[in-house]
Amino acid sequence: MSSSLRPLPAIAHPRFDAWLAELSGSVSAPIRDAAGALGPLLESAPYLLALAQENAEWFADALTNGPDNAFAGVLAEVTAAGVSASDEDVLSPVLRIGKGRTALLAAVAETGGLWTTAQSTAALSDLADAALDAALNLLMRQAADKGQLAIPADQATAQNSGLALFALGKHGGQELNYSSDIDIVAFFDPQKGVLADPMEATKTYSRIVQKLVGLMEDRRAHGYVFRTDLRLRPDPGSTPVAISFDAALAYYESRGQNWERAAWIKARACAGDTAVGAAFLKELAPYVWRKHLDFATIADIQAMKRQINIAKNVGDIRVEGHNVKLGRGGIREIEFFTQTQQLIAGGRDKALRVKPTTHALAALAASNWITPKAANELTETYWYLRAVENRLQMLRDEQTHVMPATADEVAVIGRLMGQPDLALFEADYRAALERVVGYYSELFTEGETLGSGEGNLVFTGSDDDPETMETLSTMGFGNPSKVIETVRKWHYGSYAATRASAARAHLTELLPALLATLSSAGNADEAMARFDDFLSRLPTGVQLFALLRNHPNLRTLLVQLLASAPRMAEAVIHRAHVMDGLIDPAFANDVTHREVLVGKVDAFLADAGSYEEIIDRARIIGQEQKFLIAAGLLSGTVSANGAGEQFTALAETLLNRLFGSVRVEFERRHGVIAGGRVALLAFGKMASREMTVTSDLDFILLYDAPDAESDGDKPLTTNHYYTRLTQRLVAAITAPTGEGVLYEADMRLRPSGNAGPLATSITGFSAYHRDNAWTWEHLALSRGRVIAADGSFGDDVDRAIAEVMSRPRDAVKTIEDVVSMRALMAKERPARHQFDLKLAEGGLVDLEFIAQSAQLVAGATVALPQASTAHVLARLGETGLVPEGARLVEIHEVYSTVLQVMSSALVNPFKDEAWTAAFKELLAGLTHYPDFGRLELDLASMRAEVSAAASRWYVKARKL
Repeated sequence: MSSSLRPLPAIAHPRFDAWLAELSGSVSAPIRDAAGALGPLLESAPYLLALAQENAEWFADALTNGPDNAFAGVLAEVTAAGVSASDEDVLSPVLRIGKGRTALLAAVAETGGLWTTAQSTAALSDLADAALDAALNLLMRQAADKGQLAIPADQATAQNSGLALFALGKHGGQELNYSSDIDIVAFFDPQKGVLADPMEATKTYSRIVQKLVGLMEDRRAHGYVFRTDLRLRPDPGSTPVAISFDAALAYYESRGQNWERAAWIKARACAGDTAVGAAFLKELAPYVWRKHLDFATIADIQAMKRQINIAKNVGDIRVEGHNVKLGRGGIREIEFFTQTQQLIAGGRDKALRVKPTTHALAALAASNWITPKAANELTETYWYLRAVENRLQMLRDEQTHVMPATADEVAVIGRLMGQPDLALFEADYRAALERVVGYYSELFTEGETLGSGEGNLVFTGSDDDPETMETLSTMGFGNPSKVIETVRKWHYGSYAATRASAARAHLTELLPALLATLSSAGNADEAMARFDDFLSRLPTGVQLFALLRNHPNLRTLLVQLLASAPRMAEAVIHRAHVMDGLIDPAFANDVTHREVLVGKVDAFLADAGSYEEIIDRARIIGQEQKFLIAAGLLSGTVSANGAGEQFTALAETLLNRLFGSVRVEFERRHGVIAGGRVALLAFGKMASREMTVTSDLDFILLYDAPDAESDGDKPLTTNHYYTRLTQRLVAAITAPTGEGVLYEADMRLRPSGNAGPLATSITGFSAYHRDNAWTWEHLALSRGRVIAADGSFGDDVDRAIAEVMSRPRDAVKTIEDVVSMRALMAKERPARHQFDLKLAEGGLVDLEFIAQSAQLVAGATVALPQASTAHVLARLGETGLVPEGARLVEIHEVYSTVLQVMSSALVNPFKDEAWTAAFKELLAGLTHYPDFGRLELDLASMRAEVSAAASRWYVKARKL
């Protein structure tokens, strides 16, 4: 072998010479004979020189007897140790010394021309197989000693373990990198009956695999054997390191990705129970190899490939710093070119089902998928780049694929490739990259690029793509690796929303645009975390991902909602269809015009085929329209007052339509009471048309009917009839169904409150308010409004209210009641947060009390019966009763805007953690403030103004 080694370009090699001088004659002779090859190699590669020094006598014998004999001896020693070793301390040095000797032998034989790069990579793969089997043999004996096996101790071998170790990637193709990880996956067959306690199979086999990994990669005396990567197993973030045969099949059949199919093209049972391994691969074959041309796969592969920005001209790429594996024109692109075509056609052409990359290229050419020229050129280029990669790694046993950063260091690689001229080596290297890009850029050219403007966005496999890391960093992500990890989690189907293959296909297409949107959200990493949390709770993703792909404005809006309006994000999680309305060109018209809103509700309800369907449809359209109105508010399309009017219009319409349906159903069973009339009387925010997205419905049912029985199959007396009718209406509004709850109903403002009957006769209503009502009930009644009535009964109700409101009052007593009531409210219902502007001192309640008390003691002057707070305040300013009335209207508008935005945007508005910087910025913008700090200061000032105005009003009102 010594004399057969091809010399490398000469350099000075003082360290090699010094070592050679120290060796005895019998050892030094074969080494000296090969000095032309060994001197430049060992001088350039400190790792190899150290191995040669450590294994001098063995190395001399290997040079004498040839690399094939020497490697056969290494494999024999490793295999024997696996059978005979008593513990890890005995086996470990054999494995590590064997790895070191193989590394030295492969480097010398490859650079010296005795082995091709293919032979070198195959030798490393064979050693990995032998080491895994040897380690597993020892671990099985140890399991038998602990009583964990059901099989006899003399049968406790790797071959009988029930545990198959599969090599994937280059290890699977027997083309292992010089200093590569080995990618292995461990599956076991629980039906094999190997374990004493089958119920502990996952735990027992996982512990064996974990010990196996330790034996392989822990650094001990003589180094390590192979770094061992288990991340190519199904969903590695949430599964044990050893998985049952059936669980693995279930994953691949339901959630497997196309890049995982590509990984399994090269998979082989490399160690352990090869019978189990063969059975699994047979079962998995239909997943990897589809029966027909797989057009869904083609689309997915097109999307994967288009996430990489391809430029055909790579001549200007610097060789220094180029990634020979993952960079443009590198090894990965040859593998992608090959494996994707295998995936598409291998289902019907079994000749394509081969593992090594170059064998697959030949098979593709033989089947006319590519030209013989393409196969030959890519094969030659593949092994050229693999040779460069090996030389990069053999210098210091570094797991690197990156060319050195300086010309001098690149020249070292060139010399180890046999090229003494740096310029010629760089020209050869660039030419290789250009050949790859030329073929690769023509592969599946349909469709626009899915890469970002900055560069690649590749999330397949288990290694972080360096160009993707750079792209994400350029986009503004502070932790690109975390982003890649998160996206991989989505693609593994770890969430319900990404479990369906159609969802993942949409997501692949959506990702570049989505990441661009997230990156422009201010804090890209925080936006990513929020979107991940959103996705983790989304029940299905197909519809939403498709929407987001096709509508950039929706992507921007959703990211904004996640940052500043979590309540809106929650609505999308529970009902993704609510986003549909946002893409309608008439969206702004829908959310700003009452008649359009009412028309949409009526049209949607008109298609209901039954009472139950009306109940469900009311909830669907109600939730959708609430979302759209809130979206209009938060986007600035709708003012706070406009939103209040639209929320109220929606509630009134739904209440009316449901009441109509309830009456039809109710009358079918109980008939009608001849001459009976009903009305719905609204209070609070519903009455004043100031509802928010979270408002309850405050209303009561009034009736006017003779004392009789209904004429149906199940007759009821008048009181029972209208009480039961009210119960049915409340149930129709509040009952939870599969579509959720429509509204909560508050009927405490009926006479006698919760102690009184649910339905009230108009006579009883008038008598109660004449003789028994409290001042606070008259305050509420001051803005009561009929929202539904039979015939002219609404006019009768209005007259009854007017009669109550126009009665002479003791102004002093009334105002004292109001002041006492406000003090009691402040004590028993204090503000929960500095922005609880309803209950805070000087807040909305104080404005409402000014207006409502004015209706009681100065109603004739105000002359706006049942008007809203803002209208009454304006009128009080006009009449001089409250000189600052116009200013109070302005404050009321700011308060209303803040409260509308809080209720639309926040799930927990009175928790400080809900007030993110993004929400504060949104709130400031919608209230027309330059920043949140100014808003905060002004609100404090406004509250003081309101308190002062209220105090002055109460003093004046006592004298009216």
